[in-house]
Amino acid sequence: DVLCSADDDEYSGLDAYFWVFFVLWPVLVPLAFLVLLLSIRSEVRAQRVRATARACRFLWRDYDPGFLFWEVVDMGRKLFLASLVLFIQTDDGSSKLLRLFVASVVSALYLAVLALARPFKRHDNLYLACTANLMLMCGFVLGVAIQLCESAAYEDMCHTLVGFDSARGANEFVIALTAAMLAASLLVVLFKTVSAVRMPTIRLSSSGRPPVLTLPRTCDFHGFISHVWRTGQDQTHTVVRQLQLLLPGVRIWLDVDNLDDVGRLEEAVADAMAFLVFLSVGYFKSFNCRRELYAALGSNRPFIPIQEADVDKGGASIEALKAECCEHCDEPAPSRLPLLLARVFEEAAPIVWVRGNDFQLVSLKAIALRMLRHSPYYASRPAELAGGVMVPRQPGPCVFSGPVTILVCRDNEGDNESAVGIARELKTAAREGRGSTASAEAVTIRDAEEALEGVNAAPLSGRVVFLLYLNDKTFLDAGGAVARLVQAAMDRRIAIAMVHEQDPTCGGVPF
Repeated sequence: DVLCSADDDEYSGLDAYFWVFFVLWPVLVPLAFLVLLLSIRSEVRAQRVRATARACRFLWRDYDPGFLFWEVVDMGRKLFLASLVLFIQTDDGSSKLLRLFVASVVSALYLAVLALARPFKRHDNLYLACTANLMLMCGFVLGVAIQLCESAAYEDMCHTLVGFDSARGANEFVIALTAAMLAASLLVVLFKTVSAVRMPTIRLSSSGRPPVLTLPRTCDFHGFISHVWRTGQDQTHTVVRQLQLLLPGVRIWLDVDNLDDVGRLEEAVADAMAFLVFLSVGYFKSFNCRRELYAALGSNRPFIPIQEADVDKGGASIEALKAECCEHCDEPAPSRLPLLLARVFEEAAPIVWVRGNDFQLVSLKAIALRMLRHSPYYASRPAELAGGVMVPRQPGPCVFSGPVTILVCRDNEGDNESAVGIARELKTAAREGRGSTASAEAVTIRDAEEALEGVNAAPLSGRVVFLLYLNDKTFLDAGGAVARLVQAAMDRRIAIAMVHEQDPTCGGVPF
Protein backbone atom coordinates (compact mmCIF):
# COMPACT_ATOMS: atom_id res chain seq x y z
CA ASP A 1 0.00 0.00 0.00
CA VAL A 2 1.12 3.61 -0.51
CA LEU A 3 0.55 4.43 3.15
CA CYS A 4 2.56 2.01 5.30
CA SER A 5 1.87 1.24 8.94
CA ALA A 6 4.33 2.65 11.47
CA ASP A 7 3.99 -0.64 13.40
CA ASP A 8 5.50 -2.62 10.53
CA ASP A 9 9.21 -3.15 11.20
CA GLU A 10 9.99 -3.46 7.47
CA TYR A 11 8.65 0.04 6.67
CA SER A 12 9.05 1.84 9.99
CA GLY A 13 12.12 3.76 8.75
CA LEU A 14 10.28 5.25 5.77
CA ASP A 15 8.15 7.70 7.76
CA ALA A 16 10.77 10.42 7.70
CA TYR A 17 11.31 10.10 3.94
CA PHE A 18 7.57 10.15 3.33
CA TRP A 19 6.98 13.38 5.22
CA VAL A 20 10.02 15.07 3.67
CA PHE A 21 8.81 14.37 0.15
CA PHE A 22 5.22 15.14 1.13
CA VAL A 23 6.23 18.61 2.31
CA LEU A 24 8.50 19.11 -0.70
CA TRP A 25 6.00 18.31 -3.48
CA PRO A 26 2.34 18.66 -2.39
CA VAL A 27 3.09 21.64 -0.10
CA LEU A 28 6.19 23.62 -1.08
CA VAL A 29 5.90 23.41 -4.90
CA PRO A 30 2.35 24.86 -5.06
CA LEU A 31 3.35 27.52 -2.52
CA ALA A 32 6.42 28.42 -4.61
CA PHE A 33 4.25 28.76 -7.73
CA LEU A 34 1.79 30.91 -5.78
CA VAL A 35 4.55 33.24 -4.59
CA LEU A 36 5.91 33.54 -8.13
CA LEU A 37 2.48 34.44 -9.51
CA LEU A 38 1.92 36.99 -6.76
CA SER A 39 5.22 38.67 -7.58
CA ILE A 40 4.47 39.02 -11.32
CA ARG A 41 0.71 39.57 -11.34
CA SER A 42 0.89 43.35 -11.87
CA GLU A 43 3.19 43.18 -14.88
CA VAL A 44 1.28 40.27 -16.46
CA ARG A 45 -2.03 42.09 -16.11
CA ALA A 46 -0.45 45.23 -17.59
CA GLN A 47 1.19 43.11 -20.35
CA ARG A 48 4.64 44.46 -19.45
CA VAL A 49 6.42 41.12 -19.14
CA ARG A 50 9.92 41.11 -17.67
CA ALA A 51 12.51 38.37 -17.28
CA THR A 52 10.91 36.60 -14.29
CA ALA A 53 7.43 36.59 -15.79
CA ARG A 54 8.80 35.43 -19.12
CA ALA A 55 10.67 32.55 -17.44
CA CYS A 56 7.49 31.24 -15.79
CA ARG A 57 5.10 31.77 -18.69
CA PHE A 58 4.08 28.12 -18.40
CA LEU A 59 2.17 29.06 -15.24
CA TRP A 60 0.00 31.86 -16.69
CA ARG A 61 0.14 32.17 -20.48
CA ASP A 62 -2.94 29.98 -21.07
CA TYR A 63 -5.21 31.90 -18.68
CA ASP A 64 -6.96 35.25 -18.68
CA PRO A 65 -5.22 37.86 -16.48
CA GLY A 66 -8.17 37.73 -14.07
CA PHE A 67 -7.47 34.02 -13.43
CA LEU A 68 -3.73 34.25 -13.09
CA PHE A 69 -3.64 31.74 -10.19
CA TRP A 70 -5.72 29.04 -11.88
CA GLU A 71 -2.70 26.79 -12.43
CA VAL A 72 -2.22 26.59 -8.63
CA VAL A 73 -5.92 25.74 -8.19
CA ASP A 74 -5.72 23.02 -10.82
CA MET A 75 -2.53 21.66 -9.26
CA GLY A 76 -4.30 21.43 -5.88
CA ARG A 77 -7.12 19.44 -7.49
CA LYS A 78 -4.67 17.03 -9.10
CA LEU A 79 -2.73 16.55 -5.88
CA PHE A 80 -5.93 15.86 -3.94
CA LEU A 81 -7.27 13.29 -6.40
CA ALA A 82 -3.90 11.60 -6.92
CA SER A 83 -2.58 11.46 -3.36
CA LEU A 84 -4.39 13.33 -0.59
CA VAL A 85 -7.56 11.29 -1.11
CA LEU A 86 -5.57 8.27 0.15
CA PHE A 87 -5.63 9.80 3.65
CA ILE A 88 -9.35 9.00 3.79
CA GLN A 89 -9.79 5.73 5.72
CA THR A 90 -6.11 4.82 5.54
CA ASP A 91 -6.65 1.32 6.90
CA ASP A 92 -9.26 -0.07 4.51
CA GLY A 93 -10.29 2.84 2.31
CA SER A 94 -9.40 1.02 -0.92
CA SER A 95 -12.21 -1.47 -0.30
CA LYS A 96 -14.88 1.09 0.57
CA LEU A 97 -16.85 3.71 -1.36
CA LEU A 98 -15.99 6.88 0.57
CA ARG A 99 -12.85 7.72 -1.42
CA LEU A 100 -14.66 7.27 -4.73
CA PHE A 101 -17.60 9.30 -3.49
CA VAL A 102 -15.41 12.21 -2.31
CA ALA A 103 -13.38 12.14 -5.56
CA SER A 104 -16.61 12.20 -7.61
CA VAL A 105 -17.94 15.20 -5.68
CA VAL A 106 -14.65 17.11 -5.97
CA SER A 107 -14.49 16.43 -9.73
CA ALA A 108 -18.11 17.52 -10.23
CA LEU A 109 -17.59 20.75 -8.26
CA TYR A 110 -14.40 21.56 -10.15
CA LEU A 111 -16.13 20.93 -13.49
CA ALA A 112 -18.97 23.29 -12.53
CA VAL A 113 -16.53 26.03 -11.44
CA LEU A 114 -14.47 25.54 -14.61
CA ALA A 115 -17.52 25.90 -16.84
CA LEU A 116 -18.70 29.04 -15.02
CA ALA A 117 -15.34 30.79 -14.57
CA ARG A 118 -13.96 30.01 -18.08
CA PRO A 119 -10.39 30.88 -17.07
CA PHE A 120 -8.69 29.98 -20.37
CA LYS A 121 -7.84 32.49 -23.08
CA ARG A 122 -8.62 30.04 -25.85
CA HIS A 123 -11.93 28.23 -26.16
CA ASP A 124 -10.33 25.00 -27.36
CA ASN A 125 -8.33 24.77 -24.11
CA LEU A 126 -11.53 25.27 -22.11
CA TYR A 127 -13.36 22.55 -24.06
CA LEU A 128 -10.46 20.16 -23.63
CA ALA A 129 -10.27 20.80 -19.86
CA CYS A 130 -14.04 20.36 -19.42
CA THR A 131 -14.00 17.15 -21.47
CA ALA A 132 -11.12 15.71 -19.46
CA ASN A 133 -12.77 16.51 -16.13
CA LEU A 134 -16.11 15.12 -17.29
CA MET A 135 -14.42 11.84 -18.21
CA LEU A 136 -12.61 11.78 -14.87
CA MET A 137 -15.85 12.28 -12.97
CA CYS A 138 -17.54 9.53 -15.02
CA GLY A 139 -14.60 7.26 -14.24
CA PHE A 140 -15.07 7.74 -10.49
CA VAL A 141 -18.83 7.14 -10.77
CA LEU A 142 -18.26 3.97 -12.77
CA GLY A 143 -15.73 2.93 -10.14
CA VAL A 144 -18.52 3.09 -7.56
CA ALA A 145 -20.59 0.70 -9.71
CA ILE A 146 -17.70 -1.76 -10.00
CA GLN A 147 -17.05 -1.57 -6.26
CA LEU A 148 -20.69 -2.39 -5.54
CA CYS A 149 -20.65 -5.36 -7.92
CA GLU A 150 -17.45 -6.77 -6.42
CA SER A 151 -18.75 -6.46 -2.87
CA ALA A 152 -20.04 -9.58 -1.11
CA ALA A 153 -21.87 -7.78 1.70
CA TYR A 154 -25.08 -9.59 0.78
CA GLU A 155 -26.35 -11.83 -2.02
CA ASP A 156 -27.21 -10.42 -5.47
CA MET A 157 -25.98 -6.92 -4.49
CA CYS A 158 -24.71 -6.27 -8.04
CA HIS A 159 -28.05 -7.15 -9.64
CA THR A 160 -30.12 -5.36 -7.01
CA LEU A 161 -28.20 -2.05 -6.89
CA VAL A 162 -26.51 -1.81 -10.30
CA GLY A 163 -28.51 -4.05 -12.62
CA PHE A 164 -25.85 -6.56 -13.71
CA ASP A 165 -25.86 -10.26 -12.93
CA SER A 166 -22.14 -10.35 -12.14
CA ALA A 167 -19.10 -8.15 -11.65
CA ARG A 168 -17.84 -9.28 -15.07
CA GLY A 169 -20.86 -7.77 -16.80
CA ALA A 170 -20.32 -4.50 -14.92
CA ASN A 171 -16.66 -4.44 -15.91
CA GLU A 172 -17.49 -5.04 -19.57
CA PHE A 173 -20.06 -2.25 -19.49
CA VAL A 174 -17.56 0.16 -17.91
CA ILE A 175 -14.91 -0.70 -20.51
CA ALA A 176 -17.35 -0.19 -23.41
CA LEU A 177 -18.65 3.09 -21.97
CA THR A 178 -15.11 4.35 -21.35
CA ALA A 179 -14.13 3.57 -24.94
CA ALA A 180 -17.22 5.41 -26.21
CA MET A 181 -16.40 8.46 -24.06
CA LEU A 182 -12.83 8.45 -25.33
CA ALA A 183 -14.02 8.34 -28.95
CA ALA A 184 -16.55 11.14 -28.36
CA SER A 185 -13.92 13.23 -26.57
CA LEU A 186 -11.44 12.79 -29.41
CA LEU A 187 -14.08 13.93 -31.90
CA VAL A 188 -14.86 17.02 -29.79
CA VAL A 189 -11.18 17.87 -29.39
CA LEU A 190 -10.57 17.38 -33.13
CA PHE A 191 -13.53 19.58 -34.05
CA LYS A 192 -12.51 22.33 -31.64
CA THR A 193 -8.88 22.18 -32.75
CA VAL A 194 -9.84 22.57 -36.40
CA SER A 195 -12.19 25.44 -35.50
CA ALA A 196 -9.46 27.16 -33.48
CA VAL A 197 -6.96 26.85 -36.31
CA ARG A 198 -9.45 28.33 -38.77
CA MET A 199 -10.64 31.07 -36.42
CA PRO A 200 -10.19 34.42 -38.19
CA THR A 201 -7.48 35.91 -36.01
CA ILE A 202 -4.21 37.41 -37.11
CA ARG A 203 -1.26 35.01 -37.03
CA LEU A 204 2.36 35.17 -38.05
CA SER A 205 2.94 33.97 -41.61
CA SER A 206 6.30 32.52 -40.56
CA SER A 207 4.92 30.18 -37.88
CA GLY A 208 1.12 30.29 -38.03
CA ARG A 209 1.01 31.25 -34.35
CA PRO A 210 -0.75 34.23 -32.77
CA PRO A 211 1.62 37.18 -32.25
CA VAL A 212 3.04 38.06 -28.83
CA LEU A 213 1.45 41.28 -27.57
CA THR A 214 4.07 42.33 -25.03
CA LEU A 215 3.99 45.99 -23.97
CA PRO A 216 6.90 48.25 -23.02
CA ARG A 217 7.35 48.78 -19.29
CA THR A 218 6.15 52.38 -19.48
CA CYS A 219 2.96 51.74 -21.51
CA ASP A 220 -0.47 50.33 -20.78
CA PHE A 221 -1.82 50.39 -24.35
CA HIS A 222 -0.56 49.04 -27.64
CA GLY A 223 -1.90 52.03 -29.50
CA PHE A 224 -3.63 55.39 -29.16
CA ILE A 225 -5.97 56.20 -32.05
CA SER A 226 -6.41 59.90 -32.78
CA HIS A 227 -9.31 61.10 -34.95
CA VAL A 228 -11.71 63.96 -35.48
CA TRP A 229 -15.28 63.10 -34.59
CA ARG A 230 -16.99 64.79 -37.54
CA THR A 231 -15.31 62.74 -40.29
CA GLY A 232 -13.51 59.91 -38.51
CA GLN A 233 -15.58 58.65 -35.60
CA ASP A 234 -17.35 55.73 -37.30
CA GLN A 235 -14.24 54.57 -39.14
CA THR A 236 -11.98 54.56 -36.08
CA HIS A 237 -14.54 52.65 -34.06
CA THR A 238 -14.61 50.03 -36.82
CA VAL A 239 -10.80 49.90 -36.89
CA VAL A 240 -10.55 49.36 -33.13
CA ARG A 241 -13.37 46.81 -32.84
CA GLN A 242 -12.07 44.76 -35.78
CA LEU A 243 -8.51 44.81 -34.44
CA GLN A 244 -9.79 43.63 -31.06
CA LEU A 245 -11.42 40.66 -32.81
CA LEU A 246 -8.41 39.89 -34.99
CA LEU A 247 -5.84 40.42 -32.21
CA PRO A 248 -7.36 39.09 -28.96
CA GLY A 249 -5.75 40.90 -26.06
CA VAL A 250 -4.73 44.05 -27.96
CA ARG A 251 -5.27 47.31 -26.07
CA ILE A 252 -6.06 50.40 -28.11
CA TRP A 253 -6.95 53.71 -26.46
CA LEU A 254 -10.25 54.98 -27.88
CA ASP A 255 -12.02 58.04 -26.57
CA VAL A 256 -15.44 56.41 -26.06
CA ASP A 257 -13.81 53.60 -24.08
CA ASN A 258 -11.03 55.28 -22.13
CA LEU A 259 -11.48 59.07 -22.01
CA ASP A 260 -12.18 60.23 -18.46
CA ASP A 261 -10.58 63.68 -18.50
CA VAL A 262 -9.96 65.62 -21.71
CA GLY A 263 -7.24 67.54 -19.89
CA ARG A 264 -5.12 64.37 -19.67
CA LEU A 265 -4.91 63.60 -23.39
CA GLU A 266 -1.14 64.08 -23.38
CA GLU A 267 -0.74 61.50 -20.61
CA ALA A 268 -2.89 59.02 -22.56
CA VAL A 269 -0.77 59.46 -25.69
CA ALA A 270 2.43 58.84 -23.69
CA ASP A 271 0.83 55.72 -22.16
CA ALA A 272 0.52 54.05 -25.60
CA MET A 273 3.20 52.15 -27.49
CA ALA A 274 2.23 53.58 -30.91
CA PHE A 275 0.26 56.58 -32.17
CA LEU A 276 -2.41 55.75 -34.77
CA VAL A 277 -3.54 58.89 -36.56
CA PHE A 278 -6.68 58.67 -38.71
CA LEU A 279 -6.36 61.26 -41.46
CA SER A 280 -9.65 62.73 -42.67
CA VAL A 281 -11.00 66.18 -43.58
CA GLY A 282 -10.81 68.56 -40.63
CA TYR A 283 -8.41 66.48 -38.56
CA PHE A 284 -5.71 69.17 -38.34
CA LYS A 285 -8.35 71.85 -37.63
CA SER A 286 -9.28 70.16 -34.35
CA PHE A 287 -7.52 71.64 -31.32
CA ASN A 288 -7.59 68.37 -29.36
CA CYS A 289 -6.29 66.40 -32.35
CA ARG A 290 -3.38 68.80 -32.59
CA ARG A 291 -2.75 68.36 -28.85
CA GLU A 292 -2.51 64.62 -29.41
CA LEU A 293 -0.19 65.13 -32.39
CA TYR A 294 2.18 67.35 -30.44
CA ALA A 295 2.13 64.94 -27.48
CA ALA A 296 3.05 62.02 -29.75
CA LEU A 297 5.80 64.10 -31.31
CA GLY A 298 7.12 65.15 -27.90
CA SER A 299 7.09 61.61 -26.47
CA ASN A 300 8.67 60.24 -29.68
CA ARG A 301 5.92 57.71 -30.28
CA PRO A 302 5.99 55.88 -33.65
CA PHE A 303 3.31 57.19 -36.02
CA ILE A 304 0.95 54.86 -37.90
CA PRO A 305 -1.03 57.07 -40.34
CA ILE A 306 -4.33 55.75 -41.71
CA GLN A 307 -5.91 57.67 -44.59
CA GLU A 308 -9.60 57.91 -45.36
CA ALA A 309 -9.65 58.08 -49.17
CA ASP A 310 -13.42 58.04 -49.76
CA VAL A 311 -14.47 61.67 -50.28
CA ASP A 312 -18.10 60.86 -49.41
CA LYS A 313 -16.93 59.55 -46.01
CA GLY A 314 -14.76 62.53 -45.12
CA GLY A 315 -11.71 61.47 -47.09
CA ALA A 316 -9.17 63.67 -48.78
CA SER A 317 -6.02 63.38 -50.85
CA ILE A 318 -2.59 63.42 -49.23
CA GLU A 319 -1.89 66.82 -50.79
CA ALA A 320 -5.07 68.30 -49.31
CA LEU A 321 -4.27 66.85 -45.89
CA LYS A 322 -0.73 68.23 -46.04
CA ALA A 323 -2.07 71.67 -46.92
CA GLU A 324 -4.49 71.51 -43.98
CA CYS A 325 -1.62 70.49 -41.70
CA CYS A 326 0.59 73.37 -42.87
CA GLU A 327 -2.24 75.84 -42.31
CA HIS A 328 -3.14 74.85 -38.76
CA CYS A 329 -0.18 73.06 -37.11
CA ASP A 330 2.06 75.95 -36.10
CA GLU A 331 1.16 76.57 -32.42
CA PRO A 332 4.21 75.11 -30.63
CA ALA A 333 6.79 76.40 -33.07
CA PRO A 334 6.62 76.77 -36.85
CA SER A 335 10.09 75.26 -37.04
CA ARG A 336 8.66 71.89 -35.93
CA LEU A 337 6.23 71.75 -38.86
CA PRO A 338 8.69 69.96 -41.23
CA LEU A 339 9.30 67.28 -38.57
CA LEU A 340 5.55 66.83 -38.07
CA LEU A 341 4.97 66.51 -41.82
CA ALA A 342 7.75 63.95 -42.06
CA ARG A 343 6.42 61.85 -39.18
CA VAL A 344 2.83 61.85 -40.44
CA PHE A 345 3.22 61.65 -44.22
CA GLU A 346 6.78 60.66 -45.16
CA GLU A 347 8.22 58.33 -42.53
CA ALA A 348 5.86 55.59 -43.69
CA ALA A 349 3.24 55.68 -46.41
CA PRO A 350 -0.26 56.15 -44.94
CA ILE A 351 -2.37 53.01 -44.90
CA VAL A 352 -5.46 53.54 -47.06
CA TRP A 353 -8.63 52.58 -45.20
CA VAL A 354 -10.89 50.52 -47.47
CA ARG A 355 -14.30 49.26 -46.38
CA GLY A 356 -14.90 46.33 -48.73
CA ASN A 357 -14.79 43.00 -46.86
CA ASP A 358 -11.57 41.42 -48.05
CA PHE A 359 -9.95 44.77 -48.78
CA GLN A 360 -10.75 45.97 -45.25
CA LEU A 361 -8.91 42.91 -43.95
CA VAL A 362 -5.83 43.99 -45.92
CA SER A 363 -5.96 47.45 -44.27
CA LEU A 364 -6.36 45.90 -40.81
CA LYS A 365 -3.46 43.51 -41.34
CA ALA A 366 -1.24 46.40 -42.42
CA ILE A 367 -2.15 48.35 -39.25
CA ALA A 368 -1.55 45.31 -37.02
CA LEU A 369 1.80 44.57 -38.67
CA ARG A 370 3.09 48.09 -38.07
CA MET A 371 1.98 47.96 -34.45
CA LEU A 372 3.76 44.65 -33.93
CA ARG A 373 6.97 45.96 -35.46
CA HIS A 374 7.09 48.65 -32.78
CA SER A 375 6.57 46.19 -29.90
CA PRO A 376 9.60 45.39 -27.69
CA TYR A 377 9.27 41.67 -28.39
CA TYR A 378 9.55 41.91 -32.17
CA ALA A 379 11.99 44.80 -32.12
CA SER A 380 14.59 42.22 -31.10
CA ARG A 381 13.12 39.50 -33.35
CA PRO A 382 12.39 41.18 -36.70
CA ALA A 383 12.83 37.92 -38.61
CA GLU A 384 9.57 36.59 -37.16
CA LEU A 385 7.67 39.40 -38.92
CA ALA A 386 9.60 39.17 -42.19
CA GLY A 387 6.82 37.15 -43.80
CA GLY A 388 4.11 39.49 -42.54
CA VAL A 389 0.86 38.39 -40.95
CA MET A 390 -2.05 36.32 -42.19
CA VAL A 391 -5.57 35.34 -41.28
CA PRO A 392 -6.73 31.71 -41.73
CA ARG A 393 -9.07 31.24 -44.67
CA GLN A 394 -8.29 34.68 -46.05
CA PRO A 395 -8.35 35.02 -49.85
CA GLY A 396 -5.16 33.57 -51.26
CA PRO A 397 -3.04 34.99 -54.08
CA CYS A 398 -4.66 34.96 -57.51
CA VAL A 399 -2.71 33.22 -60.25
CA PHE A 400 -2.61 32.87 -64.01
CA SER A 401 -2.80 29.11 -64.47
CA GLY A 402 -2.71 29.22 -68.25
CA PRO A 403 -2.73 31.48 -71.34
CA VAL A 404 -4.57 34.76 -70.73
CA THR A 405 -5.65 37.42 -73.23
CA ILE A 406 -6.24 40.85 -71.69
CA LEU A 407 -8.37 43.24 -73.75
CA VAL A 408 -7.81 46.95 -73.08
CA CYS A 409 -9.29 50.15 -74.47
CA ARG A 410 -6.84 52.90 -75.37
CA ASP A 411 -9.33 55.56 -74.25
CA ASN A 412 -9.79 53.97 -70.80
CA GLU A 413 -7.38 56.10 -68.79
CA GLY A 414 -7.15 58.55 -65.90
CA ASP A 415 -4.78 61.27 -64.77
CA ASN A 416 -1.90 58.99 -63.71
CA GLU A 417 -2.98 55.50 -64.79
CA SER A 418 -4.57 53.66 -67.70
CA ALA A 419 -5.95 50.23 -68.51
CA VAL A 420 -2.97 49.64 -70.78
CA GLY A 421 -0.55 50.45 -67.96
CA ILE A 422 -2.32 48.11 -65.54
CA ALA A 423 -2.26 45.29 -68.09
CA ARG A 424 1.47 45.78 -68.59
CA GLU A 425 2.00 45.58 -64.82
CA LEU A 426 0.13 42.27 -64.79
CA LYS A 427 2.33 40.93 -67.56
CA THR A 428 5.43 42.07 -65.69
CA ALA A 429 4.15 40.30 -62.57
CA ALA A 430 3.80 37.11 -64.60
CA ARG A 431 7.37 37.47 -65.84
CA GLU A 432 8.70 37.96 -62.30
CA GLY A 433 6.60 35.16 -60.86
CA ARG A 434 4.67 37.37 -58.42
CA GLY A 435 1.44 35.47 -57.82
CA SER A 436 1.38 33.79 -61.25
CA THR A 437 2.25 30.38 -62.59
CA ALA A 438 2.05 31.55 -66.20
CA SER A 439 5.02 33.02 -68.03
CA ALA A 440 4.94 36.48 -69.56
CA GLU A 441 4.63 34.89 -73.02
CA ALA A 442 1.33 33.30 -71.93
CA VAL A 443 -0.14 36.75 -71.16
CA THR A 444 -1.26 38.59 -74.29
CA ILE A 445 -2.39 42.22 -74.31
CA ARG A 446 -4.67 43.16 -77.21
CA ASP A 447 -6.49 46.30 -78.21
CA ALA A 448 -10.17 45.73 -77.42
CA GLU A 449 -11.43 47.76 -80.38
CA GLU A 450 -9.34 45.78 -82.84
CA ALA A 451 -10.12 42.41 -81.24
CA LEU A 452 -13.87 42.91 -80.87
CA GLU A 453 -14.74 45.11 -83.87
CA GLY A 454 -11.89 44.59 -86.32
CA VAL A 455 -12.82 43.00 -89.64
CA ASN A 456 -9.67 40.89 -89.92
CA ALA A 457 -9.11 40.42 -86.20
CA ALA A 458 -7.34 37.23 -85.17
CA PRO A 459 -9.46 34.87 -83.05
CA LEU A 460 -9.19 35.24 -79.31
CA SER A 461 -7.30 32.49 -77.50
CA GLY A 462 -6.93 31.31 -73.93
CA ARG A 463 -8.80 32.88 -71.06
CA VAL A 464 -10.13 36.24 -72.32
CA VAL A 465 -10.67 39.15 -69.91
CA PHE A 466 -11.73 42.73 -70.58
CA LEU A 467 -9.82 45.04 -68.21
CA LEU A 468 -11.88 48.09 -67.19
CA TYR A 469 -10.19 50.87 -65.19
CA LEU A 470 -12.82 52.73 -63.11
CA ASN A 471 -12.28 56.42 -62.34
CA ASP A 472 -14.08 59.72 -62.78
CA LYS A 473 -13.38 59.72 -66.57
CA THR A 474 -14.13 56.09 -67.46
CA PHE A 475 -17.23 56.71 -69.57
CA LEU A 476 -16.51 60.33 -70.57
CA ASP A 477 -14.24 59.68 -73.56
CA ALA A 478 -15.13 61.77 -76.61
CA GLY A 479 -16.18 58.95 -78.93
CA GLY A 480 -17.89 56.76 -76.32
CA ALA A 481 -15.57 53.89 -77.21
CA VAL A 482 -15.29 52.58 -73.65
CA ALA A 483 -19.04 52.11 -73.19
CA ARG A 484 -19.39 50.59 -76.67
CA LEU A 485 -16.58 48.08 -76.11
CA VAL A 486 -17.87 47.13 -72.66
CA GLN A 487 -21.24 46.36 -74.23
CA ALA A 488 -19.55 44.32 -76.97
CA ALA A 489 -17.64 42.32 -74.37
CA MET A 490 -20.83 41.64 -72.43
CA ASP A 491 -22.61 40.51 -75.60
CA ARG A 492 -19.82 37.99 -76.23
CA ARG A 493 -19.91 36.87 -72.57
CA ILE A 494 -16.33 37.98 -71.95
CA ALA A 495 -15.45 38.41 -68.28
CA ILE A 496 -14.91 42.04 -67.24
CA ALA A 497 -12.25 42.67 -64.57
CA MET A 498 -12.89 46.03 -62.94
CA VAL A 499 -10.01 47.92 -61.30
CA HIS A 500 -11.37 50.66 -59.02
CA GLU A 501 -9.20 53.72 -58.43
CA GLN A 502 -9.12 54.68 -54.71
CA ASP A 503 -6.96 57.80 -54.73
CA PRO A 504 -9.05 60.98 -55.22
CA THR A 505 -6.06 62.75 -56.76
CA CYS A 506 -6.00 60.14 -59.53
CA GLY A 507 -9.72 60.37 -60.25
CA GLY A 508 -10.96 57.99 -57.59
CA VAL A 509 -14.70 58.27 -56.98
CA PRO A 510 -17.27 56.10 -55.10
CA PHE A 511 -18.28 52.97 -56.97
